[in-house]
Amino acid sequence: MNQSAINEYWGSVVARYRAGPLPGFLKWWRGELAGLLPSGLRQRMIPPRPVLWLVPESEGGRLTVWAGGDSPTQRDSFGAGEDAGLVRDRWLELVGDFDDGLPEIRLCLPPEDVLRCPVELPLAVESNLDQALSYQLDQLTPFSADQVLFDYDIIERDADHGRLRLDLRLALRSRVDALTERLDAIGIRPHAIDCLADDGEHPACAGFNLLPEDDRPRYVYRRARINWVLASGLVLVLALVMVESLWLRQQTVDQLETEVEQLRSEADSVLALQRELEDALAAANFLAERRRRQPVAVQVLDELTRILPDDIWLQQMQMRGQELQLQGLADASQRLIGLINESPLLADAEFRGSISIDPGSGRERFNAQARIETARIETEGGERAAAAGSGE
Repeated sequence: MNQSAINEYWGSVVARYRAGPLPGFLKWWRGELAGLLPSGLRQRMIPPRPVLWLVPESEGGRLTVWAGGDSPTQRDSFGAGEDAGLVRDRWLELVGDFDDGLPEIRLCLPPEDVLRCPVELPLAVESNLDQALSYQLDQLTPFSADQVLFDYDIIERDADHGRLRLDLRLALRSRVDALTERLDAIGIRPHAIDCLADDGEHPACAGFNLLPEDDRPRYVYRRARINWVLASGLVLVLALVMVESLWLRQQTVDQLETEVEQLRSEADSVLALQRELEDALAAANFLAERRRRQPVAVQVLDELTRILPDDIWLQQMQMRGQELQLQGLADASQRLIGLINESPLLADAEFRGSISIDPGSGRERFNAQARIETARIETEGGERAAAAGSGE
């Protein structure tokens, strides 16, 4: 891609940007932000751009120099017959009198030298508005594109009807060339060629720039640039601090989540160990409870030894849970049932089967069963343990 194509493409991009709504929005946004600052701070942070207005008179050829701004003041006046060298020295003194850097130079044409023309075009040509106006300028005005310098301002976008309304300003190229030649002789090159507003006690520029895009000198307001660079740096530092804060917060959150996960894993391990311990205790208690519920053979045997007389002999004793089975010999076995039922540890005694006579000894052979009172055995065992502990 050659340089001319690049310039054409860049010019198209700039034209689309100027024709779009973004410049107006940014201007409004900057104004709103500036309005939030106190006036003193606003003057220091966003100082007004220094500007000099060159206002030519239609008659006499006098050139009046104004310091522009909210309260414009006349700084000098150059007559048509004055020496160019002397005028140049006065001009350089004027330009160097600004503390905020070199001012922007605007050549403000009087209203009689500028043609104002309202124009309505299809909304589709907004992306290439400069070229569309150049092609149709001879149809919209009495002049062709090579005879005039023009600029425009978008007044309204009617999206419903697809129309675009413009405020078109034109100035004869011959008139502008005569003024710029005089300025060149003094050493002045304006950054913009504007037109004066129609009303007002003091001169005021309308805000147009009739110079073609390629012929416009670039103006840099150094103080504002430094302030914007500092502000951008401050915003960047704040963004970095915010990003770092968010990053540190995320790191802290990740670390806490890792620690919580570790603690959760340890807690799960502790709960698993606790469940194992509870299961082991339950198993141990089950065995102990089962042993506790089982009658103690020594206590039952001791009780039988205490309640049975010497003429009753036991040949076999068997315990099955709470059931006690007895087999033996006795001189009068009918007494056995009463003796067993009188015991606090035994109950529900009865014979099993018939009573027979042992041929060897001549005594009665019996087969009896009874129920062991487990609760009484536990109570009696606890009382005996307590008595042993007290020394009784």
